[in-house]
Amino acid sequence: MSGGSGRRVPVLLLVGVIVLVAAALATGLAWPGWMRQEIAGIPSAAVDRSTPDGTARGVVAAFNRRDVQRFVDELVCRDGRTPTDDGDMTLAEETLYRDVEPFDPRSEAAVAAVDPVFALEEVRALRPSDPGYDEGLEGAQVAIVSISFASAPPELRERLPDRKGALTMVDEDGAWVVCVMGFAPVGELAGEVPPDPDPASPTGRAQAFIAAVNAGDQAEARIYMCSTADEVDDFVEQTIADGAQLRLNAPVTTFGDGDGSLQIWHTAGGQERRAPGFMKQEPDGWCVSVLGLQG
Repeated sequence: MSGGSGRRVPVLLLVGVIVLVAAALATGLAWPGWMRQEIAGIPSAAVDRSTPDGTARGVVAAFNRRDVQRFVDELVCRDGRTPTDDGDMTLAEETLYRDVEPFDPRSEAAVAAVDPVFALEEVRALRPSDPGYDEGLEGAQVAIVSISFASAPPELRERLPDRKGALTMVDEDGAWVVCVMGFAPVGELAGEVPPDPDPASPTGRAQAFIAAVNAGDQAEARIYMCSTADEVDDFVEQTIADGAQLRLNAPVTTFGDGDGSLQIWHTAGGQERRAPGFMKQEPDGWCVSVLGLQG
């Protein structure tokens, strides 16, 4: 697979961050080529692969037709068309069937009958916090795609939660193609940390701090700042003034005696930057002691 400069990008199709892999790949069943799915009678329009947007729309259209063969043959990079070790399918199919269960020909009848609906949300430059990010993917674009399983009966809704996907596209030989792909339940793909059930925990306090900043409430945010954290207060003031939003990228990691590290993303004007920091445990609870932008 090549980037815009023609060099090969050493990345294969892979899972979006937190998607479970092992159970979906352990069946060992055969995948003859005729099992690739396509809904008969629905014509497939030509795809304009000269732009990331054209390719993204082509992918969504192919998925909504369940035209896996068209997706693999025309819209996936060379690495994604590589056969799996047993040779029964491509790496692209392996990822798609794992992440979108109704597409899997091995699915039980009730699941296979569910008709997932794909929608393109946006096409934008790849960000450092996106799943599958690699510095070798300079110039790559990512399509954010939603999947609704609204047609699933109630007894399957827990098993088939609505999902969101990130499809990273690169320019390979003058055509934009998908080279990294993953779908996960809504919220997980973006690396969002579920609300901590303990609001007094380091993660719970960090989430309350971020919620206050994102709401533009500096006074509320000060409740979760350490008593000597004047620089954090200045950071919050500027963040609110810039209309920026913060996002906790991972639960707070504690170390030593009463110390913790923060992984926060700061987004303003479409630009995403890291804002790492630290927390300490003071008498009135965990608080943010250090926070600042990188890059």
